[in-house]
Amino acid sequence: MPTADAKCQSRVSAPRNPPGRLTPPTGCHERAREAVGCLTEAVGVTLRTARGRLLGLFTFAASVALLAACATTHVPPAGNPSTSTSTTSAATTTEPVALSCGVVTSPDVVVTSRIEPCAATTHVGFTVHIVLDPGFRWDDPKSDSDAVQVTGAQRRSSGGLTADLYATAVGPAIVTAVGTLACAPGQPCPALARLWSLHLTITHRPASSQTISVTEADSGRSYTMHRGDQLDVGLSGPSSYTWTKPTSSDQGALEPMPTSSGSTARASFVAVGPGKATVTATDNPNCYPECLAPSRLFEVSVSVTG
Repeated sequence: MPTADAKCQSRVSAPRNPPGRLTPPTGCHERAREAVGCLTEAVGVTLRTARGRLLGLFTFAASVALLAACATTHVPPAGNPSTSTSTTSAATTTEPVALSCGVVTSPDVVVTSRIEPCAATTHVGFTVHIVLDPGFRWDDPKSDSDAVQVTGAQRRSSGGLTADLYATAVGPAIVTAVGTLACAPGQPCPALARLWSLHLTITHRPASSQTISVTEADSGRSYTMHRGDQLDVGLSGPSSYTWTKPTSSDQGALEPMPTSSGSTARASFVAVGPGKATVTATDNPNCYPECLAPSRLFEVSVSVTG
C-alpha cells in the first residue's frame, strides 16, 4: 500500500501546463488544495526523520509553485496608442496616420517649419486641409484671428480629426487643438494630453508669385518683390565662424518665417505689404572677443510693391 509520502509525491508531480499555455490547467485548484493537504500531512513526519524533512521542503515548494500557477491570468499586450486597428470577420483595417505637422501641402500651401509649433503660408481664398494624429481624440480646432475660419471638422470614433482652414484675409493666425490619448476599450489609459499648433501666414493671392534665393555672395544687392513673393536666404562659411539668425528690419513689409543659425544659417521671408526692408545677418568668429578676427556682415535690401 502506498505511504503518505508516496501519495503526496504523486499528487504534486501532476503534469504541468503544455509549453506556451498561459491559462491554468484543468483541475489546477483541486491539485493545489491536495498539495496543501499533503503539506499538512508532511508536517507530522518532518520532525521525526531527515527524509521527512526533505519531503516537507519538496512539498512546500511544489505547493507554492502550483498556487502561483493557478493565480496566473493572461493580459493581452496593450496596443500602440498612436494607431487604432478595427477587426471584422471579413478584413482588418488600420486608420490612416497623421501627416507631417498635420498639414496637407499643395503648390499654394507651403509648410515653412516642421518643428512644432509648425508654420505654413497660403493665400487669401485658399483652404488648408489638416489631418491630426489618430492616436488622440481632438477637440474643435480654434483660430485666434479672423484671417482664418475653421470649417468641416470631422472625428473618428477611434481617434483623429480632419478639418479645413479657410484663409479669409491677409495676416497671421494661430490655429490650435487639444487632444487626449485614445485607448482601446477596457485597457488602462494614461491621462495624457497633446497641444497641436499651426502658425499660418496669409498673403494676397498673387497673379504670379516668385521665390528669390540669395547667399552670402549676394550681400549688398537690392531686390524688388511683390506681395506673395518669397525670399530664401542660405548662408554658409568656415566652421570657425557662426552666423546669427537673418532678420528683417520691417516685418510689415517682409515677414520672417522660422530661421536657423550656426556655421550655416537659413531663413525665409514673405512679402506681405508695401515698404522697404533690409535683411541682415552677421558671421562672427567663434573665438570672439578673445581673438581679433573680423566679423562678416550679410545685407540685402528689399522693396515690396503692390
